[in-house]
Parts: sequence; C-alpha cells; structure tokens
Amino acid sequence: MIEPNWILLFSKKRGRWWVRLLACGRYHHVKAIAYLPAMRAWLFYDVKFNGTRLMLAPEDDPGTHVFLHDYLDSCDLVAMPRLRIPKRVAPHAGFWCTLAMKHLVGIRTGALRPDRLWRDSVAAGGKPYESSSYESSLNESRLGEGSREAERVL
Repeated sequence: MIEPNWILLFSKKRGRWWVRLLACGRYHHVKAIAYLPAMRAWLFYDVKFNGTRLMLAPEDDPGTHVFLHDYLDSCDLVAMPRLRIPKRVAPHAGFWCTLAMKHLVGIRTGALRPDRLWRDSVAAGGKPYESSSYESSLNESRLGEGSREAERVL
C-alpha cells in the first residue's frame, strides 16, 4: 500500500466572481499533489464544485513537466507531515463516503446512503459487479482502469 505525503497547493489565481466572494482572502482554491517514488509518478487531487479530479502522471511522460509547472503556477505550497487520522463518532458534516464518491464520478443524484448511490449509479449507466463475481479474480490480479479492466479480469 502507498500512503502519499501530500503537498497542499494554495492558489492565488483569481477565479470567477462568486469564487472570489466565497473564498475571500489571499487564496482562492486549494488542491494537493504527492510524489509516489515507488511508481515514479505524481498524484494530483483536486476538488471543485463540479467534481473531483484524481490524476496520475508518470514522471517520464513528456507532458508531465509542463502539466506540473502549470498546476503549480501562482500557488504557495505547504508540505504536510503524515498525521494521525482522528477517530470520529459521527461523519464529518457534509462529507462522507456517499457524497465523496458521487462527487468523484460526477453523478447527479440525491443519494445520501450507499444503497441509493448503487441504484442511481447503475441507472446512470454504471456496470454492476457483485462481490461473488470478482473476489476470486482479485486474489490473482488487480483491478486497473475502470470497467474495461474489470471486464478483462472477470
């Protein structure tokens, strides 16, 4: 398992007027990057109002250097130590697994619980795989790029 050391990027780029209003102050957005030495790649994590982007850029890819330069443009950085994750007795207000996953994949749904998200995900064109159909395959192989890779493994 790889647990990244995150670097927070605080952007000073002025966004749309309503973003400037909501994020009044010096910084208008925050996102994160991490270098993964074992993979020789950069991991990018960016949450915006319209969705979450998670990207992996191999350091030897010709476009990575330019992308990284643009991504860091007008940003101040904070290299974070690995902190203990606090134990909570209740979900963090406004952010729990169902909301995070629907934000990640960009699905429009009123789901607040996983069961509803399952139904709405399938209704939106997602291809369901129940645990009995892939668990044995996961022991021999790993799932890679979305449903195409899942279909290959299964």
